[in-house]
Amino acid sequence: MINNKKVEMKNLTRAIITSIFWGIAFNVVIAADGIKIVSPNKQVSVLVSVTTEGRLSYAIKSDDVQVLGTSPLGIVVDSIDLGKGAKIVSKPILSKIDESYPVFGNHSIAYNRANEAAIPIKTEGKDFKLIVRVYNDGVGIRYTLPEGTKHIDSESTSWNLPKNTNKVAWSGFNQSYEDFSYATALEKIPQDKPVMGPITFEVEGRFLSISEADCETFSDMAFVRNGNLLKATFPFAKSGWDVVQRDDNKASVLAGTYLRYKVSPWRTTIVAKSLTDLVNSDLLMNLCPAPAKGTYFSWVQPGRCLWQWWSVGSPAFDDQKNWYDAAAKLKWEYYLVDDGWRYWNKPNKDQWALLADVITYGKSVGVKSIVWVDSKEMREADKRRTYLEKIKALGAVGIKIDFIPDATSDIMQWYMGATQDCAELKLLLNFHGSVKPTGLRRTYPNDITREAVRGNEYNMTRYQRVAPLEQDVCLPFTRLMAGAADITPVILDPKELTTTKFTWSHEFAQAIVYLSPITHFTDQYKFYVESPMFDLFQTIPTIWDETRVLSCTDIGEVVAYARRKGDTWWIGVMNGASEREIKIPLDFLKETTQATLIYDDKLSNTSIDRREQTLSPKDTLTIKLVPGGGFVARL
Repeated sequence: MINNKKVEMKNLTRAIITSIFWGIAFNVVIAADGIKIVSPNKQVSVLVSVTTEGRLSYAIKSDDVQVLGTSPLGIVVDSIDLGKGAKIVSKPILSKIDESYPVFGNHSIAYNRANEAAIPIKTEGKDFKLIVRVYNDGVGIRYTLPEGTKHIDSESTSWNLPKNTNKVAWSGFNQSYEDFSYATALEKIPQDKPVMGPITFEVEGRFLSISEADCETFSDMAFVRNGNLLKATFPFAKSGWDVVQRDDNKASVLAGTYLRYKVSPWRTTIVAKSLTDLVNSDLLMNLCPAPAKGTYFSWVQPGRCLWQWWSVGSPAFDDQKNWYDAAAKLKWEYYLVDDGWRYWNKPNKDQWALLADVITYGKSVGVKSIVWVDSKEMREADKRRTYLEKIKALGAVGIKIDFIPDATSDIMQWYMGATQDCAELKLLLNFHGSVKPTGLRRTYPNDITREAVRGNEYNMTRYQRVAPLEQDVCLPFTRLMAGAADITPVILDPKELTTTKFTWSHEFAQAIVYLSPITHFTDQYKFYVESPMFDLFQTIPTIWDETRVLSCTDIGEVVAYARRKGDTWWIGVMNGASEREIKIPLDFLKETTQATLIYDDKLSNTSIDRREQTLSPKDTLTIKLVPGGGFVARL
């Protein structure tokens, strides 16, 4: 009788002998305990193994520190868990990635360098590949689907957080990611109910953030906690979904090498040694395909945008010139015609003719127009295309699509079709009431920002909405880790700041800390035009060449960023619920410079203490912060 286990072990040993030197050249080592894939700088490693119980698993180290314990892998298709009873059947297919590309983000260039192993695996007669890509700043894992897969049931992919995990930043469950964000101990995350990603945590001086990338055809992924284990779950597809491609999902052809096999999204883990490295990670975008060959996005331009819905409600047609004029005075590039324009009506002119009039006026004063639409007007591919072509013909440069249904497989493919249509028509795109991004703004730079966040729309008196002081200082490490967020920053109206007493300095700092290549400033234009910070509003960038998270930052307590655009540095500080004093060394400056400093006014949260002074790289700023306070500097 043949001992199958001995035969398998003998074959694996032969594979080790024949490929160990070949593997080392690619930073991959095949050993008796599994397959180890190492990052280009050799500081991050992933060990893929099959446990004694037959569970396909992985673990992550940063140098010699175990930052993720042995964690289950697998996806359940047609009632078969591909990670249970799995066998690695042959040596992996290895490849290297080394490229760079421009981005609108925390810096101007992204570097995509990784080692990848596609590991052939068999489970219950089903053949598939586990694809593992290891970067200097993290790991991506995805599955090819076995030939003939008809139904995705669920997923076993998990993250086994070490027992010494420190503070965890996470968000409550919400269809459009509009619940609160928190920074708590791991055990404070609810058990056996979904919570939203990205989730960020600290282990022995390393910062990790977990999420997904390149989600085109799968339902949106959330997490369920069981002890120290965070497991992938699909809250909008509890019974799974059939593997069916929408007729209008033209975008799927862009999804890279493995899409022809049908693949899952990447399951991602950013691994960083500092908060600066964490925030600057491009892992999610790097895991997405480049734009299709022959497509160009030079027409996509970042900028500042004025809009009226938050501050005054539905836009009045006769008031629109005032808003365009104010945007021009502020030197802002865009104006959003938000919900309400569809009800405009004048003798001999319907809402479309009136919309054309305001867009034309905007052009005359140098301000470009973005137009709001309810997604129910374009759920079907032909109606969507017709609607977008009409918006483009009127002279608008972008569309804001709102009120999008649950992120099922079908709707995720609808997102891709809408994004592709907008790319072909050269329309900027802002999804609201939406699902989180998954890095696909690399593939489609016109997908320039989106909501999927509890932003300033949840701090407004007419709906009795009050934002807690902790929210702003958690968001950079939850939703913002997924990509640009249309939080609509900077409330200045005093009556809106009476319930939660955020200060003007804190509010301005939102525009520095929160990344949104097109930043929609939330308040009524008079508060910016008449502000003592008017000159700063005229010059604030929305994308950056360099970003540093300052040492005083403490997740859930206080956030301080220094960002550079060209030769100018901007500092934004937002405080949470506790009074504190912080120090900011200015050693990132190259030379002595003139600085504008915006401190909180000691007497009022709706005024500022503005100072102009000369500062050098040897100086350190000492700032006292009240609860909800902040600080801004332009250097």
